[in-house]
Amino acid sequence: MKIHEILAARNSGNRNSGNVVGKQLRASMSVRIMFLGCLCAAGVARPDTLSLHGYVRIALTNNPAPKIAQSAVDASAASREAALSALLPNVTGSAGLSRSGSSGTSLVPIIDTNAATHTITSGSVSAIYVTPPGNNASAGINASLLLWDFGKSPLQYAASGKSFSAAQRTFEGSVQTTIVNAVTAYYNYLLTGELLTVAQNAQKQTNLHYDEAKVLFEVGKQTQLTVIQAKVDVANAEVSELSAENAVNLARVQLESAAGVTFKDPLVLTDSLAGTEDSIALKAALATAAASRPDILSASLNLEAARLQLRSVKASYLPQLNASGGYSWNGTGVNGSTISDNTQIGWNFGVALSVPLYEGGSIQASVRQAEATVKQTEATLEQTVLNATQNVEQQYFTEEQARKQIQATQVVINESTEAFRLAEERYRAGLALAIEITDAEQTLATALSSHAQAEYNYRVGHVNLLNAMGVLHE
Repeated sequence: MKIHEILAARNSGNRNSGNVVGKQLRASMSVRIMFLGCLCAAGVARPDTLSLHGYVRIALTNNPAPKIAQSAVDASAASREAALSALLPNVTGSAGLSRSGSSGTSLVPIIDTNAATHTITSGSVSAIYVTPPGNNASAGINASLLLWDFGKSPLQYAASGKSFSAAQRTFEGSVQTTIVNAVTAYYNYLLTGELLTVAQNAQKQTNLHYDEAKVLFEVGKQTQLTVIQAKVDVANAEVSELSAENAVNLARVQLESAAGVTFKDPLVLTDSLAGTEDSIALKAALATAAASRPDILSASLNLEAARLQLRSVKASYLPQLNASGGYSWNGTGVNGSTISDNTQIGWNFGVALSVPLYEGGSIQASVRQAEATVKQTEATLEQTVLNATQNVEQQYFTEEQARKQIQATQVVINESTEAFRLAEERYRAGLALAIEITDAEQTLATALSSHAQAEYNYRVGHVNLLNAMGVLHE
């Protein structure tokens, strides 16, 4: 119901329906309206209808932030598999096939004995030799296994498991952040739509008053200054409406950016800013956050991983025991013989103990680095807990304030509606100046806008509180 319609109803004699009128006015700004595109394309294109739940699903599917976080989880899983490989047997196989032959010259010693003179002469002659071509084949398999390294490799694997779990918690946090951004964008679009409705109604009302001012001036109940002031009010209302339209356009950009998609025109949002949520006690919110927030859990797991890694690095000072074994086969074929005629088979098995005697200081440096990482992750966890506590308290008080503002602004709407009705009556009777009706219009429009803003703050504040507690889900 428009403002001038409300006033007409009041002028008919219903002077005690302030609360009912406030509700009717709020209903006129239902978030189930079509914003801008709807108004321009109604009946031309099929609306792109979005519920809050459906919109969040779209954002989770198309927004790149969760995909980036999932890539980090995949990388951490691969690192964990790499750490596990150090505890498993390492088996390698080899095979080869070749053909070879050779030719060349060599000096052959010669001894000649002269029976007549009883002399012996020696020398050498050059001789050509040729090695016939032959085939060679070989194959083998070798295996090695870590028997004991005083926990170095098992600790590395355990640390990688903690890092993997931390990456999963970070992914969960990214999902919750995406949900928060989506919900905020959704409610912001609803808010700008309601504010646009307020501006449009105010603009229509100022046009009506301008027409009334001209009539009242003609019959002598108002001065020409009243007409001029009414015309100024019309211009100001048009400026406010243009600003509200631009805010809707910007809100749509935010809506599409958070979802990672472009929506069709007209666009209809089916949820509403109005509504109440279950109240959450501050003490319970803080306790839930300590146990559920993904960033706290991730920081705690990273600290566990850093401590395990430090123990693993310190184990590098200790000996390492490995077992190895292998099997080999080699065959040759020369002068037409087959490879199977000349084969050799071999095998080996053994254990080896290695002790680091001097590593150029690399182990000591690795230990110092791991110790620094532990201190860093400890401080990070402490800072994360402090930030989480502050975040929960801020969101809690923001939601509580918005809850109270909703009730207070509803009272202001009712009172402003009554004040506007009285100003309208005085204005039409020629007993009020233009400034009185202008102030009444602005007061009512401000009350409506403040109420819509309070509802937005409440809905977004509640979502942010759930996110701060770490329990926000789709």
